[in-house]
Amino acid sequence: MYVNGLLEKLKKNRWTLILSSFVGAVFLLLLGMYLAVPSYVFEPQPFTGSFIYNPYEGVGEDAFSNPHYYDFRNEDSDNDGINSYEYGFSLSGTRYLCINYSEKRKMDFPFMQSVHCKQFNIDRLRRENGVVALAHPSHGFKKGELKTLDHYRCIEALSHGDNSLEYWDIALSNGHRVNVVANGCPNGYSDDVNGYSYHTAVLSASVDAASVWKSLETGSGYGVGSGGRLSDVLPWKSVDLQGDTLSISMPSLVKEMRFIGQEGKIKFKVNDVDECSYFFSDDDTYIRVEVEQNDGSILYLNPLVRHEFAYFFDWDHCKLMKGRTYFMWAVYIVVVFAFLKNVLVKIIKKNED
Repeated sequence: MYVNGLLEKLKKNRWTLILSSFVGAVFLLLLGMYLAVPSYVFEPQPFTGSFIYNPYEGVGEDAFSNPHYYDFRNEDSDNDGINSYEYGFSLSGTRYLCINYSEKRKMDFPFMQSVHCKQFNIDRLRRENGVVALAHPSHGFKKGELKTLDHYRCIEALSHGDNSLEYWDIALSNGHRVNVVANGCPNGYSDDVNGYSYHTAVLSASVDAASVWKSLETGSGYGVGSGGRLSDVLPWKSVDLQGDTLSISMPSLVKEMRFIGQEGKIKFKVNDVDECSYFFSDDDTYIRVEVEQNDGSILYLNPLVRHEFAYFFDWDHCKLMKGRTYFMWAVYIVVVFAFLKNVLVKIIKKNED
């Protein structure tokens, strides 16, 4: 009799039960997504050491004089077999550019995201894609997060409507070796309202997916901002490092060369030259170079960074906090059981009444 009465009660209130169950399930799903996020400890520190990593070491003269240009946001452009897409559905505007992916990821944190949520997404995307870049970071990332976030390789510092060079320098100043990605024109000609377009240049003797991926990973490429045809942009002639001396050479005179270091400060600049040398001082943790040409085009060199050992490798500045992560998982399980118990108690109480 009791069971029959309970079933009859449930039948009469089935729509209320269905609605409340649906709302409760959505709530538990969203709660679970956030509580299940691993917790990380971040230990950023500037580049140090007596050695200097030069991503352009071994790049030949032919590769310098014949760069290959890519726009990884344009699905219609020929990117030599490299596919890409922008990941992210959060209302916070946090997005990632996934290059050379195997499968598109369909889940994301829908609302505001903590730095732990963002690090979790980066780690997941890194396992599923060849290269992960922070997309238009000034729109979806806080400057403080660029100090801590780790394990991504590139940053879209240049794109239509977003100049995030400051964010790039924040990451570099805290020991994260990230390379530039620039996107913003479908055909090699400027179509922006300001007459300006952005591309990523790859220096490689061959033009295939493996070579493009390697260039993005190692940094043997650069960003280009151009106000006209890419064929009119002067390429680099050479980027050479001998000891602590960095030498830059261009095919002809340029308007200005800028050497930028820690905290994004201009360490040295020179006008109307076709070559220039810069000596790494003891307080130079990294140096990146910008070359502004007479037509307004600008080349953005990837950073040369200090490191402690003869063999270069990237330090891990982010570690999983297992204890806190397991604790949050336990909290979620308790919440689920408490919710189910509360629903069951209410159903039984209504039947008794």
